Order: sequence, then C-alpha cells, then structure tokens
Amino acid sequence: MSEEKASRNKGKTKEKQAEYGCVPGKFWYSFFGECIALPVLKLRFGIKVKPDNKIKALEGPLVIVGNHPSYIDPVIMAATLRGRPINFVAGEFLFRKKIFGPIITRGGCIPKAQFRNDLRTVRAMMKVLGRGGVLGIFPEGTRFTDGHSIGFDTGLASLVKKTNSSVVIFRSHGAYMTWPRWSQSSYRKGRITAEFTDVLPKEKVAEMTVDEIHQYMRKALVYNEYEYFASHPQEFRSKGIASGVQNIANICPKCKSLNSVFVTDASSIPGLKGKKNLLSCSCCGNKVLMNKYGFFEPVSSEDKCFPDLHKWNVWEQEQYKKMVADPGFVLTEKVSLFELCDGRYQAKVGEGVLTVKDKTVTYEGTECAPEEGIIYKKGKPVKKFAQRDISKVAKPVTKTFQIHGMKGMLMDYGKFMELFSPSCGAARFVPENIQRLYEIQSVIMAMKDQIDS
Repeated sequence: MSEEKASRNKGKTKEKQAEYGCVPGKFWYSFFGECIALPVLKLRFGIKVKPDNKIKALEGPLVIVGNHPSYIDPVIMAATLRGRPINFVAGEFLFRKKIFGPIITRGGCIPKAQFRNDLRTVRAMMKVLGRGGVLGIFPEGTRFTDGHSIGFDTGLASLVKKTNSSVVIFRSHGAYMTWPRWSQSSYRKGRITAEFTDVLPKEKVAEMTVDEIHQYMRKALVYNEYEYFASHPQEFRSKGIASGVQNIANICPKCKSLNSVFVTDASSIPGLKGKKNLLSCSCCGNKVLMNKYGFFEPVSSEDKCFPDLHKWNVWEQEQYKKMVADPGFVLTEKVSLFELCDGRYQAKVGEGVLTVKDKTVTYEGTECAPEEGIIYKKGKPVKKFAQRDISKVAKPVTKTFQIHGMKGMLMDYGKFMELFSPSCGAARFVPENIQRLYEIQSVIMAMKDQIDS
C-alpha cells in the first residue's frame, strides 16, 4: 500500500472515531440503546420505572447527579429520562473493551480515570454542558460497598457553577442488593424503582457558592438502602445471595478474628438446602444467615451478628482505626504486580511484598516490561503467554505510594486493587490471600483519616 493511500485510510479512521462527549448517536443511543437494550435490561433486572416528563422538559444545561449502588445505575437513570439522551461519565476501564468501548463512545459516554484528575474528562463534560446537553454522573466515583452512600470532592460543584447548569438529584432503590459490588454470584432478581428527588435550578446555582452547591449535593445524596428496606421490604432471589459478602464482612463479630469469615451452603439448616447464604467463622464457629431480604440473622442464640452489612462495616472500620493507632503497626502481604499492556489487557509483570506502615504503601519486588509479562484476559492468563518465566527478565524495584493526598483506590473485591501515584503511575496488585483486599483498603483509609484529622 502506498504512503499516500495509507495516509488517506488513517484519516478516514480518525473521522469515523467519535469524540468523547459527542452528541449521543441516534443509532447507538436512541435505537439500539432505548429500543433494544433498555427493555431487555429492565426485564432482566426487575427495573420498574416510568419516564419523568417534568425533568425531561427542563432546559439545559442539565447535570443529573445520582448515587452509585450498582453497575446498572446508568440503565436505571436512562429509563427514568427515556426520550432525552444523556452523556454519561463512566470508568475508563469500560472503554478498553474492543467492541463495547466504541459503542459507548458513540453513545456519548465520557471516560473518567478513578481517583485522579483527568483533564480529558473535564473538557468533554464542559463540551456537553456548553451545548446545553444533559450530563449523567455518579460523583462518588465508585459503587456502594455496604449499601450506604459515600462522600466526594468539590470538583463537580465547580463544574456546575462554571457552566451555570441546573442540577437534578437522582436516587434508585433496590439496585444495591440486585447487584452488590461484593457479589460473586452476579445479580439476584429483585425489584428496582427510582425517582428524581430534588431540583436545583440554574437561577439558584447563580446565587450560590461552590461550597454551597457541593453541600447541597452531598446532603441530597445521603442514602442507606438498608433503612429503605426496613420500611419497604422486598425479596431478592438467588441461590448465592451471600456469595462474596465475606470480602467485606471479614472480621468475626464474636471473636474479632480477621479474615476468618467464609460463606458456605446452608444445607445443614432445614429448608435452606442449596442456598449459599451461611456465613461461618473458621476460628470460633460463629454462624450467621443472610435472609432473602438481604439482612443478617444469627443461627442460634449463641451466635452474634449485626443486622445488616452497613452496621457490620461501621464496626469493622472502628477495629481498623484501633489497629493503625498502634505506633508499631505494620501490614505486609505477598502480591503479584500487574500493569496495563497495549492499552487494553493486564499483564503480570512481577511478584513481591506490599507493606503498609508509617502512612506509606510500599511494593518491594520485581518488575518487567508489560510486553514481556504474562498477558491476562478476563482474569486468566492467555494460553500462549501462560508459560512465560518472568523471573528471567524482571528486575528488582521499589514503588512507593504516599497515603497523604490519596483520593481512593480502585478495588474489585475478591480480585485485585489498583493504586496510583504521580511518580509510579497506576499499579494493580493481587494479594496471595485475596480476602485481605478489604483489610488493606481499610487500613490505608484509616491512616488517611489520621493524617486528615
């Protein structure tokens, strides 16, 4: 092929590639998204919502702000505003997928790197609001861990103020337990409802400071799904309803042993054969059931538990704060190091020890170039790379991540964690004991609270 022809083809490719924050394509958003994908997903996940015509008729620019209980939150928001396209802000990892990435880009989605500044994202959001569009965003940046909302910084409030956009608060019910972040059994069938709860018109935005806008959004998004369930009980159908919850509820409430809780089949209990909803402690034998409503119950009068995962988690965070208050506290864990290869896949590039102490996270081990590592797809090594001996090419390395200023960590409980620093970039770690991920995260955040207080 001649250089001239190659240049023309390259130019055509660039022309076809949609820009982040583009006007949502009619085919991918309106036809494929709203007419095909949305009805199927509503049926599959039990989404029972109707479009809100009052919100749909609001003048732009418009920012719809929702809390983030589940993977399927954009679907729920789109259903509630059906007929008016939304440019969603989504995790950048979704855009790495070969087929899905280009589809959601043409559908108007905007990638966001979690827990760090991303100018590409800001520019795309400004473009959407500058043309009077609708921006759908989940400012917490990550899904609920325990059914309770989490905080976020003032960045979104600054954007709202700068663009003088109206703000609408969106809230869903039931999405958290339908597909909780910790689940290892995919989703469970329940019922999801949603509504727009508050509107802050642009006229009010013009009169408010950035801090006032931020406090308004923070207060409006405070939500506890277990409190909602207490007054609106509903069943969630799954044979593995508790599968994965041990990665969050990992300290036994009876003997306080760390990472001793495991989930098993409750066949020993009458009427629960084949139901993976029994949590047991490997140290003291404490037994807890997760019922069909998502709440916990002790198996016997001698067993101890909290009524829900949020209360269990609040207690756990108190235990971790006590641990890190000890001046001699150190946490160490053997880990495998992964890095992004070819912009799409993860490659195992080394092994070493992760140490958390003195308000610093340190990796000491080995590292090789990603293209020399073991390439993984969908959590498994690609067959032709699986036999690579990276010890022959990996060199000793030390990576340091300062907890001060750390905004958060990308976590996939039961799988991996990612840390980021300006000097080391992003690094993915897989612990030898995978259940320790939440312990590591909790210790780091407890140390951060020490610094910030």
